[in-house]
Amino acid sequence: MLANQAVQEPTLLVFALVVTGLILALGVCLLAIASLPAFGYTWWILAAAAATLAWLVWGLRRRPKSSSPNGRGRSLHRILAPAHLLFIVVLTCWLGLIVWAAFGPGGPNPPPKANAVQIRVVTWNLHCGQDHGPPWKQFNWPVRKHALRVALDHVQPDIFCVQEATPEQVLFIEKVLPGYQRVGLGRDGGARGEHCAIYFNQQRFEEIEGNTFWLEEPIDQPRAGSALDVKRICTWVRLRDRVSGRTLRVYNTHLYLTEAPRLRAAKLILADIAARDPDDAVLLTADFNASPGVPSRRLFAEAGLSDSAVITGQPAGKPTFHGFYGIGLSCIDGILVDKSWRGHNHLILDVKPERTFPSDHFGLLADLELDAS
Repeated sequence: MLANQAVQEPTLLVFALVVTGLILALGVCLLAIASLPAFGYTWWILAAAAATLAWLVWGLRRRPKSSSPNGRGRSLHRILAPAHLLFIVVLTCWLGLIVWAAFGPGGPNPPPKANAVQIRVVTWNLHCGQDHGPPWKQFNWPVRKHALRVALDHVQPDIFCVQEATPEQVLFIEKVLPGYQRVGLGRDGGARGEHCAIYFNQQRFEEIEGNTFWLEEPIDQPRAGSALDVKRICTWVRLRDRVSGRTLRVYNTHLYLTEAPRLRAAKLILADIAARDPDDAVLLTADFNASPGVPSRRLFAEAGLSDSAVITGQPAGKPTFHGFYGIGLSCIDGILVDKSWRGHNHLILDVKPERTFPSDHFGLLADLELDAS
């Protein structure tokens, strides 16, 4: 009896170690699929994934049958064989995604506005990046910024809202949008940290006032924190439309990753909207970090803010986040408007200038018109 126990205990330990190792390896593989495209280096990633897949396939063909089919070897084989096939399937799918991201076409450029009365609004989470430094600081921005410039040349927005923009990215957009005014502070105060900046065409709009507030109390001060523990912001600006003569307020934000702080942030934004001039038309752009059905997003709908897709007769909820693969995964971005607006066009900007996606999000475009009343 003791001898049998001595044999069984190491066997269970080996099985536990093998299963744990396989789970960790699968986790690393999924993490690589989700994160590596942000760094660029497409051909190196493609080569590494292809080589790993070839090694796994070669190992599958070369693997000898167990010499002890009724013993521990057979039990271990029952774990390793399906895991081997699972990794082959995962890597095959990843290779397909990489090839699609590299060679797949982007969407068409949007048409011009139908008439000059309309206001073209574009919102885009840019994914942070910079020109110099290690890959985890650059995030392929030296390549992506040229694709963004080409996209903006075609889009010609009247109002352009960005999320997750670093100081370097903010300054780059100022250069490629001459004649536009920027509003918004960085998340860490002043020019520091990521921005939820708003750019508007000065020929079309006159700025009345604007500012940035934080989405935790106190709302007028930043707070130091790690990358996963940040005090997020909302930027707003009040404009006078030189065409219609009406005043409008534009809000731009990037909400939290979890629902409890998102709810508190949404209430702060709605409180600011309600506290100002009720005659202003209101427009809100955001990376909500949540799908349309979650409570924090429903708060905006309950407050009378409608999705620009809905007011143009299109279904809401089309995916905007694609993780640099070009395949929509989730709808977390939006353009919301109050009853002062009429919608003429709503598009997802899935363009791919110079065979490069400007961000891991698609942009959103809405051609809107202010009600004359």
